[in-house]
Amino acid sequence: MQFKSQQNWKSERPYSSGVLGGGLAFLAGHVPVDATGQTAGHNAREQSAAVLANLDRTLAAGGMGRDSIVSTVVYLMDMADIDALDDAFREYFGSAGPYPSRTTVQISSLGRSDFLVEVSAIAIAGVASERA
Repeated sequence: MQFKSQQNWKSERPYSSGVLGGGLAFLAGHVPVDATGQTAGHNAREQSAAVLANLDRTLAAGGMGRDSIVSTVVYLMDMADIDALDDAFREYFGSAGPYPSRTTVQISSLGRSDFLVEVSAIAIAGVASERA
């Protein structure tokens, strides 16, 4: 079963924002765009927060919350931005955690030249969030 947020930007690309299978939710890579498709944020910290907010909306559309996330893959344009990403993760998941597993890799390009970060996730289906 597919799901996607009606509040997030609508890509014309042939993929699903989220797919349920085997009790898990697989979320496609989310990028820092606002509802109009414009890049959200001018630095890695702002873009990371925008990406996580987009993940929140997609999770909500599937009946889940951030507490359901068990694994993430982060694509950074520059590993020098890892501290900014960590700050965004602490704010999103809470400074005490628990945090999902995370793989972070540096890549040479993302979908747009001004994108600095992209995050995909795996979540446990049906787990609502206790955090806001």
